[in-house]
Amino acid sequence: MTQFKHLFSPVTIGCMELPNRILSTAHQTNHVVNGVPTSDMTAYHVARARGGAGLLILEAAAVHSSGMLTTHTIAGYDEKVVPAYLALTKEVHKYGTKVVQQLFHGGREVVSSDYRSPAWAPSAVPSLRFGTMPRPMSVEEIQEVIEGFAVSARLAKEGGMDGVEVCCSHGYLPAQFWSEHANHRTDEYGGSFENRMRFIVEVMQRVWEEVGNDFTVGIRMSADEMTMDGTDVKDAVKIVEYLVDQVRVDFVNVTAGDSSTYAGSTHIVPPSPMKHAYVSPQAFNIRMAGAVPVFVGSRIVDPVEAEQIVAKGKADVVGMTRALIVDPEMPNKAKSGNHHLIDACLGCLQACIGHYHKGLPIGCVQNPSTGKEAEVQALEESLREKKKVMVIGAGPAGLKAALTLDELGHEVILADKCEEVGGLLHALKRAPMRKELAETMLDNYRRKLLNSSVQLKLGWDVGPEEVLNAAPDAILCASGSRPFIPKIPGIHDPRVKTVDELFNNQHKEIGENVLVFDFGGDWPGMEAAIHLAEKGHQVTLISSKLYIGEEVHQYLRNEYLKKLYQLKINMITHHDLGEIRNNQAIIRNLFSYEKETMENWDSIILSLGRVPNVELYNSIKNLNLEVYQIGDCLAPRTLEEATYEGFMTSLQIGIQEEIKI
Repeated sequence: MTQFKHLFSPVTIGCMELPNRILSTAHQTNHVVNGVPTSDMTAYHVARARGGAGLLILEAAAVHSSGMLTTHTIAGYDEKVVPAYLALTKEVHKYGTKVVQQLFHGGREVVSSDYRSPAWAPSAVPSLRFGTMPRPMSVEEIQEVIEGFAVSARLAKEGGMDGVEVCCSHGYLPAQFWSEHANHRTDEYGGSFENRMRFIVEVMQRVWEEVGNDFTVGIRMSADEMTMDGTDVKDAVKIVEYLVDQVRVDFVNVTAGDSSTYAGSTHIVPPSPMKHAYVSPQAFNIRMAGAVPVFVGSRIVDPVEAEQIVAKGKADVVGMTRALIVDPEMPNKAKSGNHHLIDACLGCLQACIGHYHKGLPIGCVQNPSTGKEAEVQALEESLREKKKVMVIGAGPAGLKAALTLDELGHEVILADKCEEVGGLLHALKRAPMRKELAETMLDNYRRKLLNSSVQLKLGWDVGPEEVLNAAPDAILCASGSRPFIPKIPGIHDPRVKTVDELFNNQHKEIGENVLVFDFGGDWPGMEAAIHLAEKGHQVTLISSKLYIGEEVHQYLRNEYLKKLYQLKINMITHHDLGEIRNNQAIIRNLFSYEKETMENWDSIILSLGRVPNVELYNSIKNLNLEVYQIGDCLAPRTLEEATYEGFMTSLQIGIQEEIKI
C-alpha cells in the first residue's frame, strides 16, 4: 500500500472524478502558434498524464482579442482552437487524467513580445510593473468580455475538456473589478462590494448558461495578493462567501500574488528559497468559508508535503506543477514506492517561467526533455551502438551526461580530480539564497548515481595517458571553468579575492568594509554581498549591468533586491573596476567614462565572469577518439546550458548516422 493514501485517493470535483489529488496548474508553455495549441503542447501534457497526474489545467486561453496576454496565448474565443483541444484531450484521457481549460483576461496586465494592444480595465489605474495605463471599459465592452468567457467555455467543452477555470488570480481582470483599489467606477460595476462583484457573478452565470450543468466550472484566485494595496485573505474569504451564495462554483484554486507589482508578482511562481506550501493555511480558510473543494499550489514540490496537506484537510487537490515539470513520472514513482527516484524541483525558475518571459518554449534546468518531448522521444528510441564513454568532470554537465549515457545502456566512467561530485554546486550551496537549489541538485544526482551503473572515479586527475589507458570509444570533457581575473593595475593586492575563494574560505581574512564587483548581473555578486552583510560587514555592490540582478529571473531578482535593501547594502550600477592604486579602488562609469575613487575599503571581492578550462580538451582532442566539450568547458554560462549539453550530446552518441536528427 502506498504511503500516500490520501494523495492517491479519488475525489469528485463538480462533474469530474479525479483518480488522485495531484494537479498541474495552468502555466504557459509557449507551444501556441497563431492562437492554437500545437502538437508539442499535446506531447508535453501527455507526458504528465502518462506519469500519473490526476488533473491538468491548461494554460491561459484569452476569452477576447483584447485579452491576448502575449503572441503565444491561446485564442480561447476562436473556433479554430477546437480541433487542437480535441487532439490533446483525446490523448490525455487515455491515461484517466482529466483536463480543464483556464479562461483568462488580464485586463491592465498586458505583456507582449511584439505589438502591445490597448489595455482594458475597470478604471484607468496603471500596472506599476508593466508600466501599462489601461483605458476604462465601456459597459458594452464589459458585456463583450463576459460573452467571451461564455463562448470560450463552450468551445472548451466542444474540444473535449472536462471543465474550465475562470482566472481571477494575480490581479487579472475579474480581480481588478472586485478590488476597491483598481475599480473606481461609479456605475453598476463599481462602488459597493456587490457592484464590484457583479462582473464575476455575471461571468459565471453566462458560462453556466452556455455549457449546461453536466460540466465543471471553478475559479482561480489569490488568497493574498502580497502587495501593499492588494486584497488579503480576509477579503478573499468575503469574496468566496458571496460568490458561492450567488452562483454555482465547483472549486476554488487558491494561489497568492499580484501581477501589477514587483513584490506581488514573485508569488505567481515563488522561487527558492521561499517557504514550501506557504499558501496552504489560506487555502484552508477559503475551504471552510466556501464549503466547496479547494485546490492549492505555490512551492509544493514533494509528495510528502502534498500528502500532509490533503490528510489535514487544508485542500482537496494539490498543485505540484513544477514537480511535474522536472519529473513527469513523479506521481507514478511516489505511488509505486519509488519516492527516492523522484527528481526534486530546484525552484530556480530559469527555464520554466523564465523561458516564458523570454518568449521561448518551456524547459527545465534539470530535465532538458521538458518542452521537447517529441524530439527527445525520437532520439531515445533510435537504434544505437552501445559504447564505452568516459566523462571527465563531475559538475552538473558531467553528471547529467553520465546518468543519461547510463540510462541509454552505455558503459560509463565518470572521473573527477575532486573527492566529491558537484563541481561549483559546492560553492553555490554556501550562498545564502542558493543553498536549497544547490543541495537539492546535489541530492538528486547522488541518489541517481547510487541507482546507476556509472563507474565513479573521484580523486583522479585525468590526462592523456589516463585516457589512453581507459580506452574509451568517446569522451565528454566537462572540466568546468575558473574565475576571470582582469589584467589591471593592483589586481594582485592580497586584499582582493574571488567569489570562489570567499565561499570556499568562509569569509576568512575579509575586512569590515567590502567592495563587491559584479560583471554578469547573476547570482554570485549578489550572493557575496548578502553573505558578507549578514556576517556584519559593510558592503557596497558595484555592477557593470544596467540594474542589479539583470540576468536573474525577475521573480528571483525581486527577492534578491528585497534582501539587499533590508541589509542596507549600498548598490552602484554602470561601473566596473579600473585599477587599484594607493589603497584606492578606481571605478569607471561605462557610459560617461568618468572615474570615481573608492576609499575606506578593506577587501574587494571579484565576480567578473569565468574562463573555460580547455587545457585537458586541447591535450586529448587529437587522440583519434570522439571528443566533445560540454558545459563551462565549452563556454561558461549557466546551469541550464550545462545540463542541456550533457543531455543532448549524450543522446547523440552511438546513433546510426543515417537516422540522426
